[in-house]
Amino acid sequence: MNATISNSEKIFQNVVTQIFSPLYQLAAAIAFLYFLWGVFKYIYDMNDPEKKTTGRNHMLWGLIGLFIIFSIGGLLPLFNKILGGMFIY
Repeated sequence: MNATISNSEKIFQNVVTQIFSPLYQLAAAIAFLYFLWGVFKYIYDMNDPEKKTTGRNHMLWGLIGLFIIFSIGGLLPLFNKILGGMFIY
């Protein structure tokens, strides 16, 4: 019975490292690119107040997305410790 538990833990660990880790990195990259797009739009449309506001909103939401993503990344080691060090980063 212990072999089944260790096999299922290995499968779960592989799912986390092979699927969720790249998804986490992809989400961080998308949020960063969204922020950079907002910076570009803000600078490029400096003379148009409406488009400038749109660029500022993109920057704001990009930063909010990065904050959420990195907050989750900070909580993952805590959950890993609570679950007994089951995951590898």
